Amino acid sequence: MSEKTQLLTLRDRKVLTVSGVNEILGCTDTELSLYTDFGDLTVTGSGLELKNAFQKDGTVTVEGYVKSLRFAENRERTADNIISRLFR
Repeated sequence: MSEKTQLLTLRDRKVLTVSGVNEILGCTDTELSLYTDFGDLTVTGSGLELKNAFQKDGTVTVEGYVKSLRFAENRERTADNIISRLFR
């Protein structure tokens, strides 16, 4: 059984690289929501731009000014559609 790993690299609060991303839930210039192997990750900042999505094994690169990273525990993902997101 292989253990999953996740690597987050933040350079000068301007370039964030995250591995283990399964889905991009939403992206604006002030907030990026990701569903990862270890749970949800929300990145907030200003001027955020998604540069590379799913390069290698679910790696995502974001450029802009990163103000915060917020983690949430992994939850069961079943009926993931617009209706289920409204009732979360």
